[in-house]
Amino acid sequence: MPDNPLQFRARVRHQPDRSYAVLVEGPDGEVLVGTTGSLREVRSVARQGAARLLGVPADQTAKIHLDVVIPQPPYGRDGQWVRIVSADESTVAESVDLGRAGQAHWFGHEGAWFVTVAGSGTAIYPSEHLDFAPVLTNEEVDELRRYLARSAQPPS
Repeated sequence: MPDNPLQFRARVRHQPDRSYAVLVEGPDGEVLVGTTGSLREVRSVARQGAARLLGVPADQTAKIHLDVVIPQPPYGRDGQWVRIVSADESTVAESVDLGRAGQAHWFGHEGAWFVTVAGSGTAIYPSEHLDFAPVLTNEEVDELRRYLARSAQPPS
């Protein structure tokens, strides 16, 4: 346990259905404290679970400091092509990119993916918003390859 009694380590375990199992390190080791289908809810689930696990009063939960580790999910790999299948208000490019194909790269600091889409650039998406086994048309593949090739060239 850390020196600060309100400091906890939490870890996410990616589930096959793209939900997030949240584990908190307690005095007797790691304990599953809950699951969520939304990356945005991971910290809240961890905070509430840590409070329950160690008997932190409800009025003290805001003081809980969390170190949350979100590893890259096993169903995704850097550079793979994906399709953006859903979005929410936290997704910057939702109106432009919904339904579009892109190339994904893991952004561990956020526990999410940088997804580059031809014509609109790169935005961050959580795993639950992506199809990691998309069926792409030849036109989508060609457009994405051209866009990525142009993006990789230094400005002249």
